[in-house]
Amino acid sequence: MAGSVAGHARGLAYLHDVLERVEGAAEELLKLGLTDDERSVLALLTRRPKESYRAYVLRIACADGQTGEIARTIKLADLDDHLHHVRIGRRTPDYAGARRQLVAAQRARRGALGAGSRSASRAA
Repeated sequence: MAGSVAGHARGLAYLHDVLERVEGAAEELLKLGLTDDERSVLALLTRRPKESYRAYVLRIACADGQTGEIARTIKLADLDDHLHHVRIGRRTPDYAGARRQLVAAQRARRGALGAGSRSASRAA
């Protein structure tokens, strides 16, 4: 999954995979000297105890700024990987629905950013 994520977000994608698979990894990651933004991205990508999958995806979809953008990019790659490896008949979250929701959020946020910069250039 992480290999399909570009640039500086690739390292965070690998760390996200570690957090999903290794008990106690979060404490070890704190020792790595991650920036506040990197920790924020990883916090967005980490599903909270008792958090529904839908609430988890919505939290990522609605996240603001560059932190949200990076988290959505990583989660989209993660969902693509899950969709590629889903076993028929196995009970899994609605990965396809989550992917559609994140893509729509990403497009809406990019459109809002573009509209804001166009408005600013017209005012100048």
